[in-house]
Amino acid sequence: MNCKDDIDELLARYFAKEELDEAQQKKLEKWISANAEEFEKMQKLLEVPVKKQEQIVFDVEQAWKRIEPRLEDRPLRVALKRNMTKFISIAASVLLIIAVATVYFLRDSDESVIRYANTGVGEKTILLPDSSEVILYPDATLAFRQGDDKTGRLAQLEGKAFFRVKKMNGIPFRVETELLNVEVLGTSFLVDVADEDNAGVFVKTGKVKVETDGENVVIVENEKVELRNGRLEVGVIDNAQALFGEETPEIVFDNVPIREVVKEIEEKTGIQIELEKDLEKNFVTTRIEGENAQDIVEELAFLCGCKYETLVAGKYYRLYNE
Repeated sequence: MNCKDDIDELLARYFAKEELDEAQQKKLEKWISANAEEFEKMQKLLEVPVKKQEQIVFDVEQAWKRIEPRLEDRPLRVALKRNMTKFISIAASVLLIIAVATVYFLRDSDESVIRYANTGVGEKTILLPDSSEVILYPDATLAFRQGDDKTGRLAQLEGKAFFRVKKMNGIPFRVETELLNVEVLGTSFLVDVADEDNAGVFVKTGKVKVETDGENVVIVENEKVELRNGRLEVGVIDNAQALFGEETPEIVFDNVPIREVVKEIEEKTGIQIELEKDLEKNFVTTRIEGENAQDIVEELAFLCGCKYETLVAGKYYRLYNE
């Protein structure tokens, strides 16, 4: 029996709760030690109800033929054959699930809780029972409880996830992590607690409240709060497209009055630019890529030969003549 076949059989017997002799136990423990992550996935996935698919066929008889010639004791051979169907079926189910599943969910002992995990290498989108949408990043896990008007909706997160929360008649939506907590009514935001040295919340739309054990802040669209040395630090998101994994927007203007230009910029990026009255005679021809507020206002100031003033960094500016 080669090493792979041997390990598959030992795993099948282990998950079927069959006793292993000392040598087999040591060999299995050695494999588990070298493949801890894969073994953990097997344990978790065995708890997931697996629907039988008619098109999935595992040839138990063929598998038995590979093992039978190596068995010398006939009574033992007969006893093992009765159990091999169960052993190999379990092993086949585990290996099949691992091969095809990168996102799975588990029902908790409390039926109101559903647990999700992304075991793949890419981002995966899940839809919660309340129709909120969550993008789980690799290695992230999420436990969700629907709750009611009093308890609200609760998501417990480990890792990194983007939330697009569905409004539900004022029922709050809370995200809890070991480092910080977030509460919203309806908005979209990113929570990243995969690395405690770079933990933060980043708001795309709406408003959220972020809390730690002794501090809380409220941030709005295009703002972020990061945990630095145990304190919450609020700032402006520099590059929302890169952060949220979106395509960079592009706006093209061809001899367009500057008042129409700043209006369209505000509609598409949320950046507000106030014009001094005598600048309205300017016409603009340019291509604007991205939503970096500083770059946009500097470009417009260059084109109209004027200066700019920062009123609210990343959000609000004023163009004026010298």
